[in-house]
This record gives sequence, C-alpha cells and structure tokens, in this order.
Amino acid sequence: MPTFTTELANRTTRELPLTLAEASQMAEAGFRFAEFDPEYGRFRLSKPYELVIIRDSNMLTIRQS
Repeated sequence: MPTFTTELANRTTRELPLTLAEASQMAEAGFRFAEFDPEYGRFRLSKPYELVIIRDSNMLTIRQS
C-alpha cells in the first residue's frame, strides 16, 4: 500500500490539489493516477485512496489501496 505524508497546507478532504513535486514523489512511490499532466498542473489520484489529516501537526497522509 503506497503511503505519502506531506504538509496539510490548507487542503480539505473534498479537494486534494497536489503540487508537481508531491505528485512526482507519489508516482515514484507507486501511487496510481487517473490523470497525471505536469504541463497543465493536473494530478488526480486513482481511487480508492484514504486521507489521514492530523490538524495539530498540519500533516496529511495519503494511502492508496
């Protein structure tokens, strides 16, 4: 199960905008993407995935099964 942890950076559970650096690191870690278009800044993870938000430490963990 690929797992990736990053800063929450004001993201919500409804929207998961990823930066190019985050998406690239996730792709290298084995995450699957429904859309991966660095030229236009579009990165959409394939489902299913789980978000774990830890607001106290401003961290976001993403796990894909």
